[in-house]
Amino acid sequence: MAAPAPYSVRFVENDQEVAIRGSVRPERAAAISDIRACLEGAAAAVSGVLFINLKRLRYLNFIGFCELARFVRDTGERCPSLRIKIVISSVVSWASGRFSLLPELFDNVTVELYDRAFYPGQGVIENDALIPVLRTQTNIVWHHERDLLAAHGLKEGMKVADICCGIGDFAVLMRKEFKPARLVALDHSRPFLQYAAQVAKEFGISDIEYVFGDATNLFLEDNDFDFVTSRLSLQVFDQPESILRELMRICRPGGRVYLTNEMMLHNYGYPRHEAVSWAYEQINAMCATLGMDLSYGPKMYSLLTDLGFEDIKIKTIAITNHNTSSEDFARVIESWEDYVTGELSEATQIPDEMVERLRAGLRDHVYTINSRRGYATWPLYVASGRKPSGLSRRRSRKAS
Repeated sequence: MAAPAPYSVRFVENDQEVAIRGSVRPERAAAISDIRACLEGAAAAVSGVLFINLKRLRYLNFIGFCELARFVRDTGERCPSLRIKIVISSVVSWASGRFSLLPELFDNVTVELYDRAFYPGQGVIENDALIPVLRTQTNIVWHHERDLLAAHGLKEGMKVADICCGIGDFAVLMRKEFKPARLVALDHSRPFLQYAAQVAKEFGISDIEYVFGDATNLFLEDNDFDFVTSRLSLQVFDQPESILRELMRICRPGGRVYLTNEMMLHNYGYPRHEAVSWAYEQINAMCATLGMDLSYGPKMYSLLTDLGFEDIKIKTIAITNHNTSSEDFARVIESWEDYVTGELSEATQIPDEMVERLRAGLRDHVYTINSRRGYATWPLYVASGRKPSGLSRRRSRKAS
């Protein structure tokens, strides 16, 4: 019996798209005649634009690239009105340099770096200015979250994937507390991953697999992980359902997907509650212009339900200055102040007078945290769902 091909090719007529996945490393062009046939059939069946989706193409050798270039050239000669758009991902480091040649050679082709515009706030989120914010948040959230992880099904010896892992500190804490058999920590920010790798090295940790990747197109196997986490992440993407589908795909049947997100509009501080509430309303609105929803927390139940998860659990972590170190809580808000009045305000181009009012509102929140008679909150929502056991079987029958 012949070994299965290390790649797959599929034409989706409704999307006018040919998707090629896996590893294409032929020794001769004839070895990938099925790819060429699929591309030619698609070109004959569509008009306008033909999309070639290479977001999950891990490898493409020179012979395969030349065959794709020949298809582009031949199609331009046969169908001069047909445009070809090749969609690639920055996760695949070689793709951008190699495919940038094609538009220079052929007028009928364009190349789109898919994840450059994946969500409008990408530049605001994926830079090292956010590192101190994430670090201070984890310092107080882990104290509340550790027991919840166990209640949601995390146990020692599991295979765990932490998607959108940020600076990796949560993965380190999970490793210490739950001793997973395998732990993959993936993010789309190179500064975050560099920081995570540096910290792991300093801590003498070598068994966390830090991976650069796109949360909506993961190079991870189907049904492979017992427990999949994504914390404070869906809220900063404008396509949260796309991420959750991928989390569900890599989770094994019977395993759980675990999520946390905020309810920014319920951040509260008394006294000075009017200034505090105004500040968080504005921050929520500013983030919305960048495609984020910082009050996404309570919506997770509906999203998990709609995608078919079972045994859905949801709980609020009510962080207050009475159940958390006031000093640590204040440090979190102070890190927000720097970020909101700097990176976020610049990205959303708000006027200087509004920046100063935001600064004052966040400082008022710090005041309520430290006040002898103050009460301050930061609510987080934790949700998880079990992947149905029958889902994998249905997929298997469909594939066969």
